Amino acid sequence: MASISIELTNHCNLRCLHCSNGRHGAKGHPKIGIIEKVLKNARDQGFDHLAFTGGEPTLHPEFMDILKMVWEAGYYFGYVSNGWNFTNIYERLLPYRSRLAGITFSLDSAREEIHDRLRGKGSYRRVMRAISICMAKNIPFTFNYVLTSHNRHELEEMAGFATKLGSQGLRFGHLMPTPSTARHNLDISPTDRRHVEATIWQLQKDFQMSIFVAPGNYTTDLFPCAPLQLKELNIDWRGNVTMCCCLSGHGDGLGNKDLIGNLDKMSFSEAYEHFVESNRKFCQDKLEYHDDDRGNFNDSDYFPCWYCLNYFKKVDWLKGFSGNSWSKMIWSY
Repeated sequence: MASISIELTNHCNLRCLHCSNGRHGAKGHPKIGIIEKVLKNARDQGFDHLAFTGGEPTLHPEFMDILKMVWEAGYYFGYVSNGWNFTNIYERLLPYRSRLAGITFSLDSAREEIHDRLRGKGSYRRVMRAISICMAKNIPFTFNYVLTSHNRHELEEMAGFATKLGSQGLRFGHLMPTPSTARHNLDISPTDRRHVEATIWQLQKDFQMSIFVAPGNYTTDLFPCAPLQLKELNIDWRGNVTMCCCLSGHGDGLGNKDLIGNLDKMSFSEAYEHFVESNRKFCQDKLEYHDDDRGNFNDSDYFPCWYCLNYFKKVDWLKGFSGNSWSKMIWSY
């Protein structure tokens, strides 16, 4: 299922410690005309699924109208949410359930104290209320768990908890380094990331529920993620088509070479052509860098998200955090 990820808003009602500042800047949302352009033309390029992100996507003032548009256009959809508003909106979701692939709730611990420490007081209980409604109304859901120094030791506990709650899946995601993650010492070192991943691979064998790591784990596959396989495209809240949702929201003034074009100024098919060409150039550059006889390709570059953050100049600010486990590695770029 080829998917388009749309940052439906960068408004958010939480201030999670590990979130990029641009993800909750409260500056706006894409124009409805851009959503209409996507719905009209995306299927011609093989896309049949829309995934709404944010910010908190349910804060978009026309969230339900957009879901109705998606449903009427025949696309499947899902969205990522902190669950805070779910009790207020779930009844209006039900008419579109036939095309709802699932809701992904952000849950960063099986324990209230740890989750609330990362996302804010009361957020854990809001997710639990949302889950109880999903179970009662047969609404499919999964969990997204951001790996940090605060929760990296409770992976098995979380897998058991997610199973008990009836989740259809559990996705572990590596942290994207930000000034906030550095200040709060949330980042996990490259070595520890690999230990964490080994634990997750074992959990996949021990649990029947779908358990996986979002793209970003250590791999010798140079092009492992959906965007590089042309199976996923990202649109940010400004209407910009970008290489990947993980590269969005890192703040103004950072590298912006991941921006492909703006759907307010070009057709979807034109933007898609630029996306394909940008992917081709990126893959060629990475392959040449990997095969360079001078041996510049570092072991840390096998974390593909880390490689991209460097390639697109998203983490140069780390030079000011000499004690961070990732900072010393940016000097090679």
